[in-house]
Amino acid sequence: MDYSKARYTVFDGRGQIVGRIDEDEYVRQGEHLIYRIDGAEVYEISGEFLAVIQGGVAMKPNGQTLFTIGNE
Repeated sequence: MDYSKARYTVFDGRGQIVGRIDEDEYVRQGEHLIYRIDGAEVYEISGEFLAVIQGGVAMKPNGQTLFTIGNE
């Protein structure tokens, strides 16, 4: 899915807001970029691979949920 076409709210595993996607490939907390989304892959801003997004859920390789993407 192309997340650069709309705005989304990003939630942690407890349902707390982590940040937002604002019509681009970044998850940001306020003005701070915290993750970069490249297709279905999620990376740290430093470039380290973190997770794969399936059905709006970013899953780490160990099976833990990194975050869930919801509509704004």
